[in-house]
Amino acid sequence: MQKNIRELQELATSMRMVPLSGLFGKMQRLVRDIASKKEKDVELIINGAETEVDRSVIEHISDPLIHILRNALDHGIEEPEVRLKKGKSPKGRIRIDVQRVGGQIWITVKDDGQGLNKEKILERAWARGIIPHGHVPEDEQKIYNLIFEPGFSTADKITNISGRGVGMDVVQKNIEKIRGSIALSTIPNEGTTIIMKIPLTTAIIDGMLVRAGQSLYAIPVLDIRESVQVGSENLIHLVDGQEVVKIRDQLIPVIRLQQIYQKTLADAKRSEGLIVVSEIAGKAVGFFVDEILGEQQLVLKPLPRYLGKLEGVSGCAVMGDGAICMILDLAVLLKYAEAASADRQWKMATIEI
Repeated sequence: MQKNIRELQELATSMRMVPLSGLFGKMQRLVRDIASKKEKDVELIINGAETEVDRSVIEHISDPLIHILRNALDHGIEEPEVRLKKGKSPKGRIRIDVQRVGGQIWITVKDDGQGLNKEKILERAWARGIIPHGHVPEDEQKIYNLIFEPGFSTADKITNISGRGVGMDVVQKNIEKIRGSIALSTIPNEGTTIIMKIPLTTAIIDGMLVRAGQSLYAIPVLDIRESVQVGSENLIHLVDGQEVVKIRDQLIPVIRLQQIYQKTLADAKRSEGLIVVSEIAGKAVGFFVDEILGEQQLVLKPLPRYLGKLEGVSGCAVMGDGAICMILDLAVLLKYAEAASADRQWKMATIEI
């Protein structure tokens, strides 16, 4: 029976799959038109356009991809005369590579422009109050990641090319809505690379079922790094107001699902149990659970109205016995853990003052 159901699900999914070539055809025209307006000579190279994804995924990544390309054309690729002075070809190049990795599609957008300006990013972050004035993160990557903060923009002036008031934070949110992630790297005068990792389909996921208290939850299998039995060797501790567990010399924030969604402190003092460690965009988070029930393919459905809106839950699945399993949104829950830690630290600092 389970085999037949899985085959039907795969058939339904295959009927929704469409190649990315249609979307990328529009991107070619976009780059050509904007480059002409900016009086720049830019070539767009695309590899993997024949890759197929769920048509609903295309609807979600279209705007983020357009914004990324507009940014590259407006702020990344230099004018021909500037490129010549730098010893570059007068023709700029943007490359899009698509590859399938497991149940995900990785879309890499790379330009050979001037790269991100670290000093300008810091100045804008200080001016906007995103980080304390004068504070410089030790990790250089954290400086570049500031462009994903709400309201951030490094443009000296708003143009009709890269959009009005829409920043990379919106791009990130749109990608995370479909359980995807986005990351960037940059090298001064060599260019910027942005990688979007998105699911093949938004309708079906492979989830690891876990139980916390009386409730069922599903964690996307692709995002799971490992599961560990927490005991005497790696007890849960409180660090800077956030519960963490130490695994192989790495401190990982811990989220107790029972406390968040069942509003109970039943497991608040428990320091031994199961931790499912998940990772998204290079950041890890551990979920404290009572039991791991196994892997299952789940059909994603909206939450029933009577449950209301639950932060950190992207949807639900109805199990064979009618029970509802909540599918976790790891990006939101990771931010919850980070915000909770920051809030506790702020309160502690206020009390000390």
